[in-house]
Amino acid sequence: MTLAQDTQLGLQNRFKVVVDGIDLGGWTQCKGLKVSFNLEKIKSGGEHDHMYYLPGHVEYSTITLVRAMNSIDAPKVMQWLSSRLGSFTGGTAQITLLDAMVKPVHTWSLRNVFPMSWTGPEMNAKTSDIATEVLELAHEGFL
Repeated sequence: MTLAQDTQLGLQNRFKVVVDGIDLGGWTQCKGLKVSFNLEKIKSGGEHDHMYYLPGHVEYSTITLVRAMNSIDAPKVMQWLSSRLGSFTGGTAQITLLDAMVKPVHTWSLRNVFPMSWTGPEMNAKTSDIATEVLELAHEGFL
């Protein structure tokens, strides 16, 4: 199923993710695109009307991706996760925001990407919940 077909079906996959050259398909949620500069405030003696700021440690949040599972993209995620077992080198990732017409709006390129966790669907035949998967990525930055 293509991203355009997903959108036509109302699934609203608005984020396309490629990790280590593997297209993991479209995702409905992307949380954690955040950078904190952690500036240090310095008070100078005798200057009471302002403070100085010094650069601190730059910190990036983990990325959390969520979507309904599908038979085309879920195996790609499992393939990528399997390839990361025992590997201590970080990969690269591109997260692309798509508009309502499935056209790229902006792409974030993440460096030294590692999988933090993957969570599969909770399966219960008594509910009509959509089977979702959640992928959490750690990285060293996108700036």
